[in-house]
Amino acid sequence: MRRSRCISLIAITLMAAAISSASELGDRLDRELKGGWGVLELEVYSACGGTYSDNEVGSAGVASKARNRFAAGELVKIDDVKVKRQRVDLLLTLDAPLRVSRMDGPFELFDQRSCRVQLMVYVPRELVKSANLDALLTEVKKHVTLYASRDDAELSGDWNGREMEPLPDDYEETVQRHAVWKAEQTNAAVRDGIDHALSEAAEAVEDMDDDADYLAGFAGGAEKMGDLTVTNCDSLLNLSFTSYRKNADSEKSRGWKDGWNDGQKLVFHVLLADRLRSCLVPVPAPPLP
Repeated sequence: MRRSRCISLIAITLMAAAISSASELGDRLDRELKGGWGVLELEVYSACGGTYSDNEVGSAGVASKARNRFAAGELVKIDDVKVKRQRVDLLLTLDAPLRVSRMDGPFELFDQRSCRVQLMVYVPRELVKSANLDALLTEVKKHVTLYASRDDAELSGDWNGREMEPLPDDYEETVQRHAVWKAEQTNAAVRDGIDHALSEAAEAVEDMDDDADYLAGFAGGAEKMGDLTVTNCDSLLNLSFTSYRKNADSEKSRGWKDGWNDGQKLVFHVLLADRLRSCLVPVPAPPLP
């Protein structure tokens, strides 16, 4: 039992030492590479969604599940470096973003997406154990040609020359017309919401009864509704009375319950119409012809 505990303690100590060594080596490699520029010697893949896509370097090339392929020669900035027991991970941002098309109504718009990769370079374990910085740099340089600056990398013959696809010549006008259309669409939806709320409020008034139980319930329901806690315009446009109302006391009469419901309905829709008015947006001027 004592021998087993001793072996476990030795194993833990050795593992901690290995982790500490890798961490220290990672800091040294990070100081050498972080913030620098390079040109990739191999193709890579990125989801271009803001996170670093895994790119595992093997003898047959790069393996990755990300869908956007970039040919060898990409200009990259080295954001970070991580050293594992048998691996060096380079966290890279491709210099040229990806232009992505999307439709909003009748308008084709374009987004610029940053593309990032995590280049996972496997190295002999002995290089990490011996903290051989020069040897690790040699392994890294098999896949990334390093440069002192972005300009140096661009001027080299290694860069593939990829830049973001240019926007259409009339794109600024398209953006302006889209802004006008978007504001008009928003205001139309808000006005429809206001009209519906006022119609429901009027219906609640028409349904009022002079029965004493009903009126008592109506007053209670109106007071219970009180105020709308919802302020977000998208939420207000999708807010329904049935999901917001409070249940009546089950012990009350049918007339009281009807009044309770109508009182809530009136106040809810009056408040909703008032709150929606603040969701109207200014319509920008259309582009000059």
